[in-house]
Amino acid sequence: MSAAVPSAAERVRTLLEFASSVVLDVPGIDLVDRPGPPPLVDCAVLPDGAVAVLVEEGSPVHRIAVLARGENGPVTAELDAVDVAPVAMPHRIRGRAAVQGRLGVLSRATPARIAALFPRRRATGHALLCLEPEHLAVEDLRGSACCIEPADFAAAAADPLAAEEALLLQHLDAAHADQVLALGLRAAGQRSVPRADSVRAVRPVALDRFGLRLRLVGEDGRVLDARFEFGRPVRSAEELPDAMRRLFTHATADR
Repeated sequence: MSAAVPSAAERVRTLLEFASSVVLDVPGIDLVDRPGPPPLVDCAVLPDGAVAVLVEEGSPVHRIAVLARGENGPVTAELDAVDVAPVAMPHRIRGRAAVQGRLGVLSRATPARIAALFPRRRATGHALLCLEPEHLAVEDLRGSACCIEPADFAAAAADPLAAEEALLLQHLDAAHADQVLALGLRAAGQRSVPRADSVRAVRPVALDRFGLRLRLVGEDGRVLDARFEFGRPVRSAEELPDAMRRLFTHATADR
């Protein structure tokens, strides 16, 4: 079985690029006219490791970045990303990532560039900011890591299944519920809590190139995560059916 794991830099890059929600905050600066919490934004990692941040043109944070460019230079800002499981289950938040750095206005932010970086967003009415990472941290289902080097983040790549993970997990939950249950019961039979005979539900909670994670929910509401590693990492979604077939075959054979 594969013993490989994603690096902390890969984890934070995957989470940031495919987060359920991302907010941008400028600590210590009163964002005038900001209604409530920091604004939700979209972001994309650039080839050099900087993060392009899509904001509303003329918004308070955009105005601050523009003013800073002409005065004292970039301001310190923070991106906070949250990852939520796409399948209904207890404790759906799977991870959080924080990126702190210097915020400025991204040069050459033409509508064409906005459309290329954020194809699902309209190019007009938006502006591009640039966050130069200085400190990165992540806390997810694999644990927590802080002080991730910006150079490692720039060199890392997102997991190859991340773009399709939500649909893949939803498909597993809807079309392969019996096989997912069998795999979960196999894990429950090898652990004490919850016991196999007390498992109320099994849900697919995470999928990456190294394997599948299931969440077992006991009758008493307690949960247990079980991780199943592929024999070797998959390189694309096209290789996933064979890897999943092997997992399900082993689960059926053990019952």
